[in-house]
Amino acid sequence: MTSPSPQPEVAAKAPPVLGVFDIGCVVIGGIIGVGIFFTPARVAAYVDTPQQVILAWSLGGVLAVLGALVFAELCSLVPGHGGIFRYIHAAFGPPAAFLYGWANWLVIQAGALGVVALILIDNLDVLLFGGPRSPPDLKVALAAAAMLLFTGTNVLGLRVGKRVQNVLTVLKVAALCFLVALASFAGPGPGTGERLPTGHSLPAMLAAAMLPVLFAIGGWQQGSFLAGAARRPLRDVPLGILGGVAVVVITYITVNLAYLDLLGFAKASTSPAIGADAAKAALGDAGGRVLAGMVVVSAAGIMNTICMAPPYVLYAMAREGVFPAAFGRLHPRWHTPVLGVLGQGLWAVLLLLGVHLGVRWFSDGAKTIDTLDFVCNSVVFVDWLFFTLCGLALLRLRSNWTGGFRVPGGAVVAVLFALGGAVVTFGAISEQTRASAAGAAIVALGIPAYLLFMRGRRPTGRG
Repeated sequence: MTSPSPQPEVAAKAPPVLGVFDIGCVVIGGIIGVGIFFTPARVAAYVDTPQQVILAWSLGGVLAVLGALVFAELCSLVPGHGGIFRYIHAAFGPPAAFLYGWANWLVIQAGALGVVALILIDNLDVLLFGGPRSPPDLKVALAAAAMLLFTGTNVLGLRVGKRVQNVLTVLKVAALCFLVALASFAGPGPGTGERLPTGHSLPAMLAAAMLPVLFAIGGWQQGSFLAGAARRPLRDVPLGILGGVAVVVITYITVNLAYLDLLGFAKASTSPAIGADAAKAALGDAGGRVLAGMVVVSAAGIMNTICMAPPYVLYAMAREGVFPAAFGRLHPRWHTPVLGVLGQGLWAVLLLLGVHLGVRWFSDGAKTIDTLDFVCNSVVFVDWLFFTLCGLALLRLRSNWTGGFRVPGGAVVAVLFALGGAVVTFGAISEQTRASAAGAAIVALGIPAYLLFMRGRRPTGRG
């Protein structure tokens, strides 16, 4: 078998259409999806006090800022579509990069898309009926239908996608600011000094609490996936990533303070829909429905992000010769990687259905089936495994700097980020062993997949 044939010129001539604001909206939209509307309850359930809740979110914010600095420099060192795939490819070669692309396709993005779709359906129930109505099987079926809808609509071009993204991002940030304003007018909430002992040490509690925090606060890499579409990539992409993460960290800390003010620690730790419950505490039933509607809009926004940006990783893989060549072609009219969009969306549906059936099969019949929690923890483990590699990649590539964004003390930042990622990865294994093992198994399957695909081929390195 010979090397893949060169890609058509149209693939290389997609017009640059993204500026700083667009990249920032992709980053904000990629992080502020639905996690902030449900993960704070999970975080509160893992710890003893409200102060520990804020500590967990602050630690997540520190890791997010470190990650933004690392990615801001990496996207200057290794420009173009593909983000993490390209960084690992440049630092460690095609096999390691293929494993990331494989995991990003099969676990990280597909798993996140499934989680977001489930939350969308939960909040659609609240919006329409005032509370959860759909049984687990119907909820999963409706979530799969929503995923297919966004997959089908995201082949129409990046110009359309960015306009939708920008509008939805502004709306979701405005909704969270509205929630914070409600809490400030409501005054000190009930039980802000509560303590509900879990019986675990502080490190053990934080290790468990960080998993939902990092699921909610991850996503800055989405901006790097589309770096090749930036008008001024050495300026627009770093500034977009840094600005987007700064907005998110400030927003998340203030929103968690608002939840604690409106609900109190005890209720926050047991709330099935903490965002809707917080709004309901301030405005009554109408408030819960209004916020549920905003969650639906926010969920639609992150689903749009996932269906728009990550397919460019498959595109970059194909351009480097480590994925079927057809994925490296853009549509001649829409300039989108159509096969990447379809391949990711359809697999995400299969993953959600498979995980749901698997959890049903292995779970105790007396326990609630928590498909969302299982998928969430699998995604966090795999995501942070490769974030760790990105920190190491920056250490290896910094000597090649020829211009663009440069992080002061970047080597120290890279080490801290890599160490933080390693701690998160081992914490996930310790606290959520089954979910982490499922994610690791899919990553490991990438080894024989790479060997099979590359038999008789060699990477092309066309970029």
